[in-house]
Amino acid sequence: MPMDFPDMNSLMQRATQRDFRQPHEGETEVQFRAVFADFMKPIDLVESMEIRTSRGWDNMNAVQTTEMLSQQVGGLGELFKFFMAAETMIDKVIKEDNEGAK
Repeated sequence: MPMDFPDMNSLMQRATQRDFRQPHEGETEVQFRAVFADFMKPIDLVESMEIRTSRGWDNMNAVQTTEMLSQQVGGLGELFKFFMAAETMIDKVIKEDNEGAK
């Protein structure tokens, strides 16, 4: 289920639920958001990105979604390889389907 974290109160509530610390005195929302997202990354990458961007995964823009996917597969280079392999497999299936229909 997608989760939005639009403000400091929502971040602090989730930090309590996730056994993460509360903001230090003088720590800005941006700073707290970054360290909380870093803490969550090995636990739940999607929630980490939701915390980092303040948006649920269903409301992320293309850049944010690409960043999340690239982190899941080990970087942009690996994501590119994944999509190239997927394209090759799709082309192969289409070719096989066309040959089988003859």
